[in-house]
Amino acid sequence: MAPEENPSPTESTPPPPEAAPPGAESKASVQERLDRALHEAARKLEETAEQFERLGSQGTKASEYSQKVASQLRTGARYLEGAEVDDLLERTRSTVRRYPVASLGIAFGVGFVLARLLKR
Repeated sequence: MAPEENPSPTESTPPPPEAAPPGAESKASVQERLDRALHEAARKLEETAEQFERLGSQGTKASEYSQKVASQLRTGARYLEGAEVDDLLERTRSTVRRYPVASLGIAFGVGFVLARLLKR
């Protein structure tokens, strides 16, 4: 009978593959999550547009504005549905480089509104 060979731990056996550190995600995984978030945002915009349309069914001046807001929300929802994450990032970078002061103002305004909404 031939003696069994048991490699000792000092011999050249490959180390077990290490797990990825917590929080490390692949680019595809992150992009998939962003795509889902875009679709969810588009769905929310569509729901909000429907609410504005219901408000706008009264025939008043306010209802005209509600219809316009609903229309713009639907346009935004369609844009987000057809958008690719990489394209959105590149367009955002380009716009911020072209209009840095306006971009800061818009970011401040959006942040202020979100802070007020989330404070409630």
